[in-house]
Amino acid sequence: MPEYEEVRVSEEFIHLCQAQLSLLLQNFLVQESAIYLTSSKNNETPKLIPILVYPNSVSVSPFRSLPFFDSKSVPETFNNVIDESFQPQEITTYTPNSSSPHQLILPLIYQDLVLGLLATKRKNLPWQPNEIIQIKQIAQTITLARIIEQKQQLSDIKLTQLEKLRILENNHLDDFLHQLRNPLTAIRTFAKLLLKRLLPKDPNYKISESIIRESDRLKELIADFNEQWEKFNNGEILPLTEIESTSFFLTEKIEKSEKFDIQEVINPLITTIKAISEEKDIELLAKISDHLSLVYSNKKALEEILNNLLENAVKYTPIYGKILLEINQNESQLMIKISDTGYGIPPEDQQHIFERHYRGIQSQGTISGTGLGLAIVKELCDKIGIKIIITSPYYWVKNQQEKGTQFSLFIPLHN
Repeated sequence: MPEYEEVRVSEEFIHLCQAQLSLLLQNFLVQESAIYLTSSKNNETPKLIPILVYPNSVSVSPFRSLPFFDSKSVPETFNNVIDESFQPQEITTYTPNSSSPHQLILPLIYQDLVLGLLATKRKNLPWQPNEIIQIKQIAQTITLARIIEQKQQLSDIKLTQLEKLRILENNHLDDFLHQLRNPLTAIRTFAKLLLKRLLPKDPNYKISESIIRESDRLKELIADFNEQWEKFNNGEILPLTEIESTSFFLTEKIEKSEKFDIQEVINPLITTIKAISEEKDIELLAKISDHLSLVYSNKKALEEILNNLLENAVKYTPIYGKILLEINQNESQLMIKISDTGYGIPPEDQQHIFERHYRGIQSQGTISGTGLGLAIVKELCDKIGIKIIITSPYYWVKNQQEKGTQFSLFIPLHN
C-alpha cells in the first residue's frame, strides 16, 4: 500500500481514481484533474496532500510538484466548500488571465467529514450546472471509495492488535497450564504418601483417596483442554458445533457411550461433596434404590454434570441446610434428583439459568461465581441425551426456611 506522507492509499484506490478522472477527460474536455486527500497529525490543522493528477501522470508515486492550479485559491475554496448550502457557481473559481481560467473544486465529504478535494479545470468552456451535478457524482464515488478504504485500514489495524493480544493470551495460558502441573503433581504425591501411612479403617483414608481422585480428575480436564487448545493454536479447522461449544472438555469423546454402574460415579462424588458440605454444617442425604440397571451413557460427562449440580447445591444452601440425592428408575430411564434447601431460583431467572455467565439475582449477593457451571451442565446433557428439569421453589423439608431448588435428570437406560 503506497504512502503519501501521512496519507495511506492502496493501489486499488489509485486505479479507481484514475478511472474517474479519465471520465472527466472524456466527457467534459478537461485539461487536467487532480485529487487531494486530507491528512492530520495528532491535533494539527488538516492539510491537503496531493495524491493523483490526470492525465499528466498516471503512475502511483508521490507527486512532490503536483500543481495546485491556483495555490492560493485552493485552500480558501477548501474552507468554503464544506458547507453544502453553497451553489455550484460558488465552488467554481475563475481566473481570466490564467491559461486555464475555469477551475472547479469539489469537496470529498462523507457525513460532515472532509476527506479531500477533487479539482479539475478547462480553458475555454464555463461549467454548466448540469455538468457540475455529474461531476459531483464522480466526487461522491471517490468519497465512498476513500471511506471504505479507511474503514478497511482501521479493520486491519484492529485485526493486527487482536492477533498480538491473542498471542499474548496464548502465551499466558500456556505458562499457566505448565505451572499448574507442578503443584498438582505435588498434591497427588503428598496424598499418596499419606494414604500409605493410613489404615483402611481410618476416617482419613477415604479423604486421601478423594484427594488423589480429584487430582486425577483435574489432570484429565487439563489434558482434554490441552488437546483442544493445540488444535486452535495449530490452525486446525474445527466443526462449527465445536467452535460454538460452551465447554472445551470432552468435545471429541462426548459421543462415546458405555455401560456402567451408576454407583461407580455416585459413590466417589458423595465422599467428596460430603466433606465440602460438612464444612458448612450442611447435611447430605442419599436415597438410592437397590438393584439399579446399568446406565448407557458417557461416564465422564455424567460425572461432570453431577459434580457441578452437587457443588452448586452446597454453594447456594445456607448453613445448617440439607441436600438430598435421590436415584431410582423405571423401565426406560434412570432418574437422579438433587434437592436443596437453598435460596431458590426466581421464575424470571429460570428461563436464562443455563445461559453462559448468567447469574440473575445471585449476582447481587455475596456468593461469588462465574455463571458457567449450569451452562456446562446443560450442554453436556444435550450432547449425551439427558433431559434436565429445574423446579424452584421446591419445599421438601418440614419448616423449610428458604425456597429450595430441585434439579432432575432423566437418563435413558438403553442405547
